[in-house]
Amino acid sequence: MTTPEGLWTDQIDESFNPSRLKLARERRGLTKQQLADLCGVSRRTVTSWETGDTESPPAEAISDVLGFPRAFFFEDDISAVDKAAVSFRALSTVSAYKVERVLAMAKLASLISRWMDRHYKTPAPQVPDFTEAEPRERDRVAWPVAAAESLRAEWALGPKPVKNMLGLVERHGVRVFSLPGSDREVDAFSYWEAGRPFIFLNVDRSAERMRFDLAHELGHLVLHRGVFTKRERRFELEANDFASAFLVPEDSLRMQVVGRPSLDDLFTLKSHWRVSAVAMAYRLHQLGFVSEWIYRTWMIELTQRGYRAGEPAGRDPESSVLLKQLFELAREDGWTPRKIAADLCLPEDELGSIVFGLTMRVVDGGGETGPAVTGHLHAVDGAAAGRGAHGKLRAVR
Repeated sequence: MTTPEGLWTDQIDESFNPSRLKLARERRGLTKQQLADLCGVSRRTVTSWETGDTESPPAEAISDVLGFPRAFFFEDDISAVDKAAVSFRALSTVSAYKVERVLAMAKLASLISRWMDRHYKTPAPQVPDFTEAEPRERDRVAWPVAAAESLRAEWALGPKPVKNMLGLVERHGVRVFSLPGSDREVDAFSYWEAGRPFIFLNVDRSAERMRFDLAHELGHLVLHRGVFTKRERRFELEANDFASAFLVPEDSLRMQVVGRPSLDDLFTLKSHWRVSAVAMAYRLHQLGFVSEWIYRTWMIELTQRGYRAGEPAGRDPESSVLLKQLFELAREDGWTPRKIAADLCLPEDELGSIVFGLTMRVVDGGGETGPAVTGHLHAVDGAAAGRGAHGKLRAVR
């Protein structure tokens, strides 16, 4: 009688990549024992698959269990995303396996990013590193605020509100992806990989909160590059102060506010600057426009009105401008969601969940076009799927 383990070893394949198995297991949030139970083998067998001690594991059966295409397990290694370099906010409340699952998702996003660069020319990173400019004897608030003001000047934003925060960071080379529903408890996070900045967003937030999250993560990218081994609380405070100053610059606000602002003024200002009521109240208090007592009174009122949990009658959320235009070009070049997923050796639903669902809405013909990432997005040689492209460059205008 053949044992379950014997059944599996009868299906051996060659050129299997053990690191891809580990990645797929972690993406599914499974321990080695859980995968072993699903496969009907021992934990030791799964360990041998992942270490490469088994000449080649049964890829077809593993593909069925983990829900990844068989071809996924025969591709090259994917560069690791170093947990120490990632700006996770809630590590103490998230299990290690959930963190591994999210890091595995980030690796898949890097595959998508490389696919984008392989087929289309997109904006190069233009995000400065202010880490080395950190003063030794620093004021915790003054340094991130100065960095925010410097970046607004470098990006020529002027005194006005940022109209589309997501589009802005994408125009300057930041890759922004959406967190799949099962991963949103880790909140937004960011990191650098191979010279490219990445931000992952929780799209369940209000539009105003998503804009603040983007500015917060942008703060980490410019202030804290490669320093998260320390996990200091001040990093989060500094990123918050950076975000406040970036979204609501002090000089502009002082030109607007005369005297002591009322709660009605707060709502007018928050709509103008496209931030949440809570963030606007914090900024007014931080800059001394209102007293501690008024600030606390406002927070009680905002809580009662539901503004701590969300943003009643808020703005429509921003989505990726770059990805929308890229997938529109991809559709013109003959790509379908299925072809893109197959080219990446990824499950189609996994791809969609990381790119704001835009492969289905745009490549299949739905959705509207947002503001153009002007002059930075081109098809490159061989971009077309199923019909040879001959290097014709097309700029999105």
